[in-house]
Amino acid sequence: MTGDYIPTTNLAATQDITVRTVSGGLVLNFPVGDQSAILASGGYSSMIFGKAPPYDFTQHLVYGGLGFRLFLSHHVALRGDVRAQYRWDNPYYTNAFTGEFQGSAGLSYFFIPPQQGRGFNTNFQWFWGAQGGAFLSKTNTQPYAYDPMVGGHWLITSRRTALYVAYEQAFFLAAANAVIFDPNSSGCSIGAAPCRDVSFKDVRRLLFGIIAYPTQKVIEPFGGGGFAIMQILNPVVDCPGCDLSQFSQADDRVNQASSKAFFWLMGGLQINYSSKLNVFAHWLLTSGASNFLLQSNTHTLQGGVRISFGTSKEGITERH
Repeated sequence: MTGDYIPTTNLAATQDITVRTVSGGLVLNFPVGDQSAILASGGYSSMIFGKAPPYDFTQHLVYGGLGFRLFLSHHVALRGDVRAQYRWDNPYYTNAFTGEFQGSAGLSYFFIPPQQGRGFNTNFQWFWGAQGGAFLSKTNTQPYAYDPMVGGHWLITSRRTALYVAYEQAFFLAAANAVIFDPNSSGCSIGAAPCRDVSFKDVRRLLFGIIAYPTQKVIEPFGGGGFAIMQILNPVVDCPGCDLSQFSQADDRVNQASSKAFFWLMGGLQINYSSKLNVFAHWLLTSGASNFLLQSNTHTLQGGVRISFGTSKEGITERH
């Protein structure tokens, strides 16, 4: 997770702008000798431009980068990297993409020195974790859009498998719009049809499943699946001219379409800094459901941290 604040000076004396960037992603370390490493990174960036028009907009981008790290001691390293940020559209020009490049250099301090080689023993641990990232969804009237999602989870490990329980909530940057069937309506935003418009801004979900860890390394892949309950919070139905009975029926139809059960699949990478601490990044796919306000599959790209607060296995003490 990184954050930047950049004030700029326009040498042509036309307009100065500021750029605030918050990024979350995955960094892979490839050792080169005992004191250096090459870095490869990728993830999501939110860039907020200011201060006045036309530079007063926010962009959400994906990024990738390369860099290096040179260790000066066990805890301190000199680092540098360059990265490119990309978005498939442009706020001012049609049929154009947005591309940005950024370079940085500095020092990194490691509270726990990174380890290479075989992994730590994370068997039979009860991990508490937090995650955040981008939630990709669409409705029957709007295309896919990215929105922030945060949450927390339990990970109860065995040897190469773990029980995963998570709660997450997405906060939409702009209200999402969908359409539902209603025989009492004579039209909605898509035309003269028996339908009504619905808007909403928040989605939450509860996930249960099993995750497998095929290797026991410092950097290890993982994958799993399970089921989830997803709920759209406080959907608002557009019901102009409705009497109380018609509004109640429309509201019931919206509530029926705002909560469903799904299957999910997950894949990602985990970096173990000790037997009690790790960071991770994963991609999560949920199945689609009929008669739900969100259409088709949803996708989630997240990163986070997990800390173990104790063992998940109780021993047996015998007296002789």
